[in-house]
Amino acid sequence: MILIAGDSWGCGCWDTNQKVYHRGLEQYLHDNGHNVINLSGGGSCLEETTQVLGNFLRQIQLSPWLWMPEPITKVFVFQTEWNRGGGFDHLLNPAQRELLKFKNQGDDQKIIASFYSTLSYFAIEYNVDIQIIGGCSDTIYIDNFEKHYPGVSIACQSFTNLLVNDNHRIDNPVFSVRFPPQLIKDEHTIQLAQLGQEREKVWQANPDWMYPDGGHPNHLGHKKLYEHIKGVLT
Repeated sequence: MILIAGDSWGCGCWDTNQKVYHRGLEQYLHDNGHNVINLSGGGSCLEETTQVLGNFLRQIQLSPWLWMPEPITKVFVFQTEWNRGGGFDHLLNPAQRELLKFKNQGDDQKIIASFYSTLSYFAIEYNVDIQIIGGCSDTIYIDNFEKHYPGVSIACQSFTNLLVNDNHRIDNPVFSVRFPPQLIKDEHTIQLAQLGQEREKVWQANPDWMYPDGGHPNHLGHKKLYEHIKGVLT
């Protein structure tokens, strides 16, 4: 059994009426004989993704569904922007809230690293293999990633770069497409904002992959993603 979690990129392909017209990666996995449950939600933030995923894995461990034909062994998580708010502050203690604030250069990666640490905890606690896909946000990519985050791997660093340049690795990853204006205060944050603007231009310049809504990969894009990641399914 495979789980998918994340934001709107994990939901599938969207039309101009903000409706999912194709289930994307979920559909291709299903069509190729895999049992799939998709927990993704449009607009989800990193905290919401981990909250929903953790609750589901915990519930299934305590009380498996009768209709589930097999245990969950693999999870694909679509990474989204670190700066999205999800209304989960009430679940965090003051130290955790402080950790998830952007104040200095590198804090965006610190927030993303915290997300990876939570996924690693799930991988170990619930004995699942978690594969991250850089969707609306690219992922961090470091050597020996699994040594730092046991049970977690990068299946695709950049969905966008995979589509446009046939390479899932990217030299300058984009972690926020719409960088919060209130955080732009120096040359570094200006550069981060510009990277996000350039990413949106890349989407707009590649309708073959991003049509019809211009902000999410279409069914052809998800087919290419499936072809890329299917090697980790065995």
